[in-house]
Amino acid sequence: MANHREWSFGGHHAHFEEPDLLVMKFNGPSKVEDCQKMLEVCQEVAEKQPVFLISDVSNSLLEKEARELLVEHSKAEWFRGHIYVGTGLRELAAAKALMLALYFTGRWMVEVDFAESERDARDLVARKRAQPPRH
Repeated sequence: MANHREWSFGGHHAHFEEPDLLVMKFNGPSKVEDCQKMLEVCQEVAEKQPVFLISDVSNSLLEKEARELLVEHSKAEWFRGHIYVGTGLRELAAAKALMLALYFTGRWMVEVDFAESERDARDLVARKRAQPPRH
């Protein structure tokens, strides 16, 4: 791949696939410093255009302070869509709480979806790419 980039932070891993896909796999707790790095990665990959983000949260837990950091500093203009993979009841509740908090800031209008697997998430991204970006 011409422009395949990878990052590791804490027990987490992220990689970017051209033209517009960021895949993050979270393993274990996400602390404030992990989320700071996650924000840096999102900002970096979205410099040219908004991206789709697939977040595999099947083996993760988002700490309260880390969630607050994401709510405060995430930028809707970085994303065309966000798809969570591997959400059990606990992860689903945490993801929905985060998205609800972001919506209430008035700065977040990014579509959020949930998928059973990364393959399902990638299929959803392919369908969404065929649609014009919403503003």
